[in-house]
Amino acid sequence: MRPRWDVLVVDDEEVVRSGVSRVLSEAGYEVATAADGTAALAHPAASSCRLVLLDLMLPDRSGIGLLEALRELRPDRPVVVITGYATSESLARALEAGAASVLAKPFDAAELLDAVRTALAETAPAGARRDPP
Repeated sequence: MRPRWDVLVVDDEEVVRSGVSRVLSEAGYEVATAADGTAALAHPAASSCRLVLLDLMLPDRSGIGLLEALRELRPDRPVVVITGYATSESLARALEAGAASVLAKPFDAAELLDAVRTALAETAPAGARRDPP
C-alpha cells in the first residue's frame, strides 16, 4: 500500500520542519518533510500530498521556482508559502506563481492550522471532508 500524506513541509530549518510537523501531526495530519527543493521534488509526497507548506529561502534553488514546479505537478493542490522574508515584492511573486496564501514567520500553531484548514477547504470538492482524516 502506498503511503498517503496530507502535507509536505519544505523548509531548510530543522526547528521549523520539526515544529510544523509536530503541530500538524497532533492535529491529525499525515506529514512528510524535506530540507530543500531537490529533496522535496524527489519525495513521493511531492505528487501525492494534499497541501505543500513551502519556505521561499531554500539552499539549493529558488522557492518561487520550486513553487512553480510543484504547481506543474499538481495544479489543483494548494501551496502555502511560509517565509521570514516577507517583502511586498516577494509576497506578490509568490501569489503570482500560484501560492494559495502566505504565512509570515514567526507564526503560532493556531495561525498555522488556520492557514492549512483554509487552503484545504478552498480546494476541496463540494461535500468533501475538510478536516484531517
